[in-house]
Amino acid sequence: MKKINTITICIFIFLLLSISGCSVLKTKNESVSKVNTSVKQKTDQGIMYSNKNKPTNKPTWDVVLERIYQNTEKYKIDVFIPKIIGNGLKQEVYEKINFVVKKYAEQQIEDIKKISAGTEGDSGLYPYTLYIKYEWDKSVEPYISFLFEEYSYTGGAHGLTQIEGFTFDLRTGDSIKLVNYLNNDQRKLIKNYINFARALCNDLEDPPYEVFNGQDNQKAFDEDLFEDIVFKNNGLLVCFEPYKIASYARGVVKFWFDLKELRNKEVNTEFDLSNYDTIKKLLSMNLSEIRKEFGLPVEIYSYEGGLLYKTKSGLLFSFDFNSVERLENMTKAYVNSFSSGDNIKLFGISLKGSLSDLDKKLENVKELKKVGEGINEEWGSYFVSYELGEDIELYIESKTSDKNSDVSYMLVKKKRL
Repeated sequence: MKKINTITICIFIFLLLSISGCSVLKTKNESVSKVNTSVKQKTDQGIMYSNKNKPTNKPTWDVVLERIYQNTEKYKIDVFIPKIIGNGLKQEVYEKINFVVKKYAEQQIEDIKKISAGTEGDSGLYPYTLYIKYEWDKSVEPYISFLFEEYSYTGGAHGLTQIEGFTFDLRTGDSIKLVNYLNNDQRKLIKNYINFARALCNDLEDPPYEVFNGQDNQKAFDEDLFEDIVFKNNGLLVCFEPYKIASYARGVVKFWFDLKELRNKEVNTEFDLSNYDTIKKLLSMNLSEIRKEFGLPVEIYSYEGGLLYKTKSGLLFSFDFNSVERLENMTKAYVNSFSSGDNIKLFGISLKGSLSDLDKKLENVKELKKVGEGINEEWGSYFVSYELGEDIELYIESKTSDKNSDVSYMLVKKKRL
């Protein structure tokens, strides 16, 4: 009896496990089936969304690179050449562009091979080297720019770095010079800022004083200022090879200018130094903030070891020569003082008119405290000086020694200066 019961129990357990196992297997199969259905549904939805938003038969084009790598006992060449592909441009257009840039690269390769084929001057110089890399930009329609940076070594203490910029019209394939893209005012804004940088930074060569008074020996620099210029990030990138405005160790020097900044024709004919906080803000600004708020300098001047940056609004900000060590830190240069002419208001009071009338109006400004007046011994003009807050001096000068003559300019500076 016990044996029968035991057999019965075993059969019962076997049946129970079989049923349970089938249930588990079925559950897994159903789970997989559900997942597959879900993925399929998501895929279909993605395709529908993509078809709805993606234009059909839209012409496309892109830039790919071709690499030429050759390594022998006498030379090592590693050159990257851009190539336009796709159906987004007329075939004759991109073929024309591709021909020009490839011809440039092939000419450099041919030159290095000719040099290396000659007699080696000193033992151990081979292999001569040529490396060319490039960057490109199509942010400004309908143009495309390529900037090549070439490094070659054919003996001597070090190799040479050269740059070459190309810009093409994507409608015709024609090569254009970006200096012709700029009007005279825009060229002047760029030149002013670059000369300002040269004077401001220790790691750029100090500009000769001719930069500020336009002598003939400055013409050579002005003529090739825009030699290597390309479009970049909706702006213009102006480049200088080593030795042009800096040492070899400095490498390629680049300046970028936003096209909106260059096209801005607004001139703030009247600027109001409305309160003490406005004046303190101006005295605490750095070059980056000045450029962002007031634009590129319309004029630059040298004066008593300092550098003056004139804005469209008529403010003249002063900075020290060689006030920063490296170009990368140029934007951190701080304002020493600022001056202005008669298109400026001070606490809402116009500087236009006589110094005596202005002095009477300023007596009602509680933030101001007169600390002196008289004849400027150096210039022979009448002046009035004030204390603004605790740490700022205000100096206003007339055009002549008569206090009733018109205001010439106003100078605002921190006391410690």
